[in-house]
Amino acid sequence: MAENLSRFIEHARAKGLDPTAIFLLLQAAGWKEKEIADAISARELGIAVPERAGIGSARDAFFHLLAFTALYAWAISLVVLLFTYVEFAFPDPVERTPYYQIDWALSRIRWSLATILVAYPLFVAVWWFLLREVRQFPEKAKSGVRRWLASLSLFVAAVTIMGNVITVVFYLVEGDLTVRFLLKVAVLFVVTGALFVYLTLVLRSEAEAAK
Repeated sequence: MAENLSRFIEHARAKGLDPTAIFLLLQAAGWKEKEIADAISARELGIAVPERAGIGSARDAFFHLLAFTALYAWAISLVVLLFTYVEFAFPDPVERTPYYQIDWALSRIRWSLATILVAYPLFVAVWWFLLREVRQFPEKAKSGVRRWLASLSLFVAAVTIMGNVITVVFYLVEGDLTVRFLLKVAVLFVVTGALFVYLTLVLRSEAEAAK
């Protein structure tokens, strides 16, 4: 806290000015509202004004970015893994897969599994921690970082689902639907749809709890 701010408040109170008048004078002089409130609170109450739990901080941003990054990594790796299994189970009869492509596909499976084994437990742990904080402080559900990242995830999921439906309709009209293609569409639909439904339910329940 600035020493000259404290001296001014002390002098103004000694002259009989009330805190409201002091607040207006300091605000007109360019001091920030939080600085004035902290200084007056420290002088009158002997304690600083506590931070609002749901206001958001660098710590909250870190945990939310970590959780959603792990979520994206897990979802993308799961889709890639299932796509690879579909390609193995239903190979294209027109193409002969060379050995180097098989080795590359196996490497892709191992990489996807490694990412899933790391990203999913990380997401569950961090998300559980964030949900516990929201239950303790419902106002944290209104955090800007949380709402923006969740809304972005919902948007990406909705666009992916819409793209899947458009693609299926297109190939249906073309008469070129295959089991391999339909299984890949089903994978995308299930993964993105599950994330969309889960995040929607979580945000709705948190919004109701924060009222």
